[in-house]
Amino acid sequence: MFNSKVFALSAAAVAMAAGSSSAFQIGSQGRVMWKNNCDYLGSDLYSVPGIPDVCGDICADDSKCTHWSWTYFNGGTCWLKNGKTAITSTYWGGGCGYVIDRFTRSKSDSANQNAEQNADQNADQNAEQNADQNADQNADQNADQASQTGQASQASGSTSYDNGLTSAETSEMLASINSYRAQYGLAALTIDARLVAAAYVHSKDQAAQCTMAHEGSDGSDPWDRMEDQGYEWTVAAENVAAGQTSVEAVMTSWWNSAGHRANILKDDVTNVGFALASNSACSEYATYWTQDFGAQ
Repeated sequence: MFNSKVFALSAAAVAMAAGSSSAFQIGSQGRVMWKNNCDYLGSDLYSVPGIPDVCGDICADDSKCTHWSWTYFNGGTCWLKNGKTAITSTYWGGGCGYVIDRFTRSKSDSANQNAEQNADQNADQNAEQNADQNADQNADQNADQASQTGQASQASGSTSYDNGLTSAETSEMLASINSYRAQYGLAALTIDARLVAAAYVHSKDQAAQCTMAHEGSDGSDPWDRMEDQGYEWTVAAENVAAGQTSVEAVMTSWWNSAGHRANILKDDVTNVGFALASNSACSEYATYWTQDFGAQ
């Protein structure tokens, strides 16, 4: 049983946003290669419930397993597979990988890897140049915004919100979000009470159902819930998580996941709302967290 898990979802205008698939990276103490937004079809040995991070270890520890895929099926499932090679297909939100000494990647995958690495290197260089050029300006802007936010008592968390968190915890989460953003030269976010309400509605719904998901039990998606609270968004994103027992723990979980980190670092959002709901009667997870990001 795994004690926590996280999901991320984002949208721009009326379309969900999807990032590019990443290049393969080494993992599981050098035993496997893995990447996001991919899938290997067929050749299944068996499946086990789990978060993406454990699939590589499970596969490497089983001598019959050569490669795997991860999907959101049943809240998260590792699909363990056997075969000498397989072609990687794109599957947004999923993941895949292989055991280094048991599997041979197809030539097309290798060619794509080289192209992705070159693209990533160029993108990183451009990003670094832009960051250097704008660092001073962004730092000044962030300082001004933080000061203004503090005066409005949002950054300090002194304003009380009905979100399942204490004022201190609310302050801690907002400070953590804006600290991460400041590291990348991004503007600080302010709390919007309508996003807080949308997040709390969803956290309570997840807790009532003992299920972590972006879709509400009434079929609503994050964008519906924001609009129901009067927030007419132009950009929106949502992070959810379950099982973490503190602000620090859930922020660490989100930050260590590429999709959730991308939502925290979205450069086109200005507001945030977050909430926590608990249900000790749930058999797997007792805590359910939601972060809603947006801009109008």
